[in-house]
Amino acid sequence: MNTDQVFQLVDRVLPFEACLFHQILPLSIEEGKLHLGMVMLDDVAALEYARRMIGYQNYSLIPQSISSEAHHKTLTAYLNYNQTHPKTERFIKAPEPEKPSSHAQEPLPTPVLELEKPNLHEKETLVLEEDPAEFETEPEPSQVPISNLSSNPLPDLAVSTRYSEEPIALLSQLPPARLLQELLGRVLCEGIGRLYFERQARHGRILWSQNGILQASIEGVPLPKFQALLDELKELTHLPPKLVTQVREVEIERLYQRDRVLLRLRLMPTEMGEQATLQVLRGAALKFHQRQQVTNFNRDAHTIAQKLYEKMDELLNAQAASSFITDQSQSDVVPALDQALQIVEQHLSQLRTQNGHR
Repeated sequence: MNTDQVFQLVDRVLPFEACLFHQILPLSIEEGKLHLGMVMLDDVAALEYARRMIGYQNYSLIPQSISSEAHHKTLTAYLNYNQTHPKTERFIKAPEPEKPSSHAQEPLPTPVLELEKPNLHEKETLVLEEDPAEFETEPEPSQVPISNLSSNPLPDLAVSTRYSEEPIALLSQLPPARLLQELLGRVLCEGIGRLYFERQARHGRILWSQNGILQASIEGVPLPKFQALLDELKELTHLPPKLVTQVREVEIERLYQRDRVLLRLRLMPTEMGEQATLQVLRGAALKFHQRQQVTNFNRDAHTIAQKLYEKMDELLNAQAASSFITDQSQSDVVPALDQALQIVEQHLSQLRTQNGHR
C-alpha cells in the first residue's frame, strides 16, 4: 500500500471521518478509476457514499478487500502524519494522482503508527470544583417544561457542559456520564461532528473531528471507563447494554437549542471488544442528509409501485386462467389489497397537499 498516496487521497477525495465511519480507504487512482479498500465489501451504505463523493470528480469505483488491521494502522498513521504536516501545506504540495509507472508501484515506507500522547496530560490537571457524585445527576424528564413537550414533537437533547473552555485532552478524569456530556457539547456544532471511540489492547482512545477535520483526542482511557462510555451511548440511543456481536447502527432525532439534530451511532465488534462511532448532523449537513433520504424514498416508492403494478397484472392473468378454482385465499386478497390501496391514497393526498404548499 502506497501510504503517501493514500494520505493525499484522504485529503482530496474521501475525508478522514468518512473513511473512519464507513471503514474504507482510497488506495489509488489509475486511469480515472479509484481503487477503494473496504473492510466489508458488502457494506451498501459505504459503497453508495463513496460513489456519490467520487461521482462529483468523475471517477469510477473499483472496490477491493482490506483487513480491519490494515485499515486501522493506516488511519492511525494518517493521524500521526496529520500532526506533523499542516493540511494547508499538503493541499498546496500534493500532486494529482498519475497513471501507474514502475516507480509508482513501489510502496513507500510505512510511517510510525503510534501517536504520542499530548503533553497536556503531563503538565496540566483539570480541577474538579464540584462533587464528582453530582456529575452523575441529570435532569429528570419531569423537570422539562410542559410547554416544550406540547409544542415540539421531538424530545429535547439535554446536554450540559461545565468545562467547555478546557482542552478536551484534560477531561479524561471525569466520570463517564459527565465526560459524554462534555464530548456531546463539543460535537453539537453546525455541520458534521464525529466521536470515534477506538478500543486498543490496554486502553481506549477518543477522537473528535468536525466536518472531517480532526480537532482533538483523549488518549489512554482505562478500559472500564471506555466500556462505560459505550454503555452511556447505548442508553442514549435506547440500545440494550449487552455487547454487540455484529455491526449495529441506530439513528435518533432530537431537538437541541430548538434545532433538529440527528445522532447516528455505529457499534462495531473487534477482537479486543466493541468500539463505536457517533456522528452528529445539524444545520445544513442535516438538511442535506434529509434531502438524500427523500430522494432514496422516492426511488424506492417508485420501484415498489412498479412492482405492484406488475404483480397486479400477473394476479389478474392468473385469476382469469384459473377462474374455476375457488379457495379462501383468493377471496381474501381483494379486500386486503383494497385496504392497502386506501392507505396509499391517503398518503398520496398528504404528499399532494405538502407539495402544493411549497
